Amino acid sequence: MLGSDIELMPGEKMILASNPHWFYFWKQVAAAAGIIGLLLLLTAVDASWADTFLGWVIWAAVIVLVIDVIFEFFQWKTTRFAITDQRVAYQSGMFRRRGVSIPLNRINNVNFDQSLIGRMTNNGVVTIESAGETGDSVFENIPDPENVRTLIFAQVEADEQRDSDRDAAALAKAMQDRVPPPPGASAKSPQQRLADLDDLKAQGLVNDAEYATKRQQILDEL
Repeated sequence: MLGSDIELMPGEKMILASNPHWFYFWKQVAAAAGIIGLLLLLTAVDASWADTFLGWVIWAAVIVLVIDVIFEFFQWKTTRFAITDQRVAYQSGMFRRRGVSIPLNRINNVNFDQSLIGRMTNNGVVTIESAGETGDSVFENIPDPENVRTLIFAQVEADEQRDSDRDAAALAKAMQDRVPPPPGASAKSPQQRLADLDDLKAQGLVNDAEYATKRQQILDEL
């Protein structure tokens, strides 16, 4: 549907969604200001200019400008930039749609750039460096680009924390399932748990950081 938000995947949460900054229309505004200024100047010099060839040319320019403004408005309306708890997404196009979706776990860095005018209007360019063949993704006319950069980094950190929590849960389950105690048997001793942990590491089921953290937890119980 025209102007609709980017569709979310099951379980995905929208963090930020916006159209381009109003500076997107600066060319149309400049053209309109130029035409209005020319009309005022010609009227002040000679009120009969409208019946001349120059008058017809100016009116034709006005019509072209109006058509261009309408077209660009629909282009603006159908362009969306979004941050979710799983990815950064962008889509645009009124008739032919195009888009990009960057998973949070593939984002390496986020930069923003603002010119002097961009700082005055709070508008800028956001560049996302990600792993993969596509390289950097550049998004122009982003409102409040510094805040956008902060939000992306926050979601990347939250995504990493969720991955860490899932890994910890998987590790705990693996350790519980490794050697299930017989019915009526008491819980394993810390020494047995350390031996099981060593086995998991030897099989490559845990990395060095996970091994060190879990080993310290078991030693603290001694």
